[in-house]
Amino acid sequence: MNLNDLNITTVPSLDVDYYQSISYWNHFELVYRRLNRRATGDEDTFWYQELLAAGHRFERALILNCGNGWVERELVRIGLVRKVVGIDISDDLLEQARSAASELGIEAEYVRIDVNVDPMPAGDFDLIVNHAASHHVSAIDRVTRQLADRLSSDGLFVNWDYIGPHRNQYTAQQWEAAWLVNAELPVNLRQEMRYPDIGTMLAVDPTEAVHSELIVSTLERYFDIVNFRPLGGAVGYLLLTHNLPFYERPVELVEDWVRLVMDADERFLESNPDQSLFAYFMARKKNVAPSAHDLRSWTADEERREGTAMSSGGEYYPRTMLATMLRAREASVEPTNAHGWRQSLGARLPRIARIYHFLRSRIRQDVAVPARRI
Repeated sequence: MNLNDLNITTVPSLDVDYYQSISYWNHFELVYRRLNRRATGDEDTFWYQELLAAGHRFERALILNCGNGWVERELVRIGLVRKVVGIDISDDLLEQARSAASELGIEAEYVRIDVNVDPMPAGDFDLIVNHAASHHVSAIDRVTRQLADRLSSDGLFVNWDYIGPHRNQYTAQQWEAAWLVNAELPVNLRQEMRYPDIGTMLAVDPTEAVHSELIVSTLERYFDIVNFRPLGGAVGYLLLTHNLPFYERPVELVEDWVRLVMDADERFLESNPDQSLFAYFMARKKNVAPSAHDLRSWTADEERREGTAMSSGGEYYPRTMLATMLRAREASVEPTNAHGWRQSLGARLPRIARIYHFLRSRIRQDVAVPARRI
C-alpha cells in the first residue's frame, strides 16, 4: 500500500480564504519590524532584501503553495529572481496571480497542483521558497523529497513558516505564558482565549498546521539547514491574531499594548528558543543523498501515519492534556452557556460559524457532508 493507494489528499474547506482577514499579528508595523529583526538583524530589512544585499540572484524559482502570488511578484520586482513557477491548489488564487503577473510583465508560470498527490513541476530550480506553505502539507516527506530533487546542486531553499505544535495544540507552557500576559491587557483588548478545538479545525480547514511539528526534522533528511532563526509567536501570535478589538481601534490607541505583548513574546523566546512557533531559515541540498533503506523507511512511516488519520477521522496524534481537559469541561457546560459560546463564536468568526451551523444541520438530517475531492 502507498499514499496513492490511500488516495491521501488534505485540502482546505471551500469557504477558507487566507487572504481576506487582516487580523494576523504581522498586520502591525511594530510586529513585522520585530520579526524582521529576529530574521535579518535589522528591523527595516525583510528576508528577501537580505538575500539581495548578500549578492544572491536567482534564475528560476519555485514558490510552494503560492496563493495570490504576492511573494514571487516581490522577488521579481526587487531583482532577486528572473523567472518564477508558482503552484497552488486554488484555481481562483492562481487566476489572481496570473492576472497580476501579466499586468506587471513578470515571467511567471502557474500550475494547479495538489502537492500531496501530484508531481512537482520539472526542475532545475536554483531557489525554492516555502512561505507559510509547508504547514498545510499532509504528505510532508513525499513533498520535501520532491523539492530536494527539483533544487539544483548549488540552489537555495528558503523557509518562513509556522513550525509550532500540530493543529495549534499549544503546550501548557505556551498557553500559560500567553494567558498571563493577556491578564495584563485592558479588559476590552483581551484575547478570548479558547484552546483550538480539533473538531472545529477538521471541519473548517483540515490542512491547518497538519504536520507543522515535522517540517524541520523532515527537511533535515534532505537538506542541510543554515542560519536557523526562531521568530517566536508563543505570546504575540496567540494574543494578537484574530483579536478583533486590536484591529477595530486606531493604531495609536493600541500600539503601546502591542509593544507590551511583543516584549513578552521576546522574553519567552529568549528563555524558550525551542518553543518558537515560527522560523526563518535557509537550506542547501545534502551532498550525499539518503540511502534506499532510509527512503523506504520514511515512506512507510508516512503511509502508516496517513492511514491512521484516515481511520480516526483525520486526527494524527493523541490529544494534549489541555485539549482533553477543556473538551471535558465544555461537555459539561449547561445548554444556555453552550448557546452563549456559539453566539460569541458567530460574532467573532462568522465564516466558521456558518460552516458549524451548516454541518450541524446536515448531521441532524442524517445526510453525510460530501468530501471535497480533487
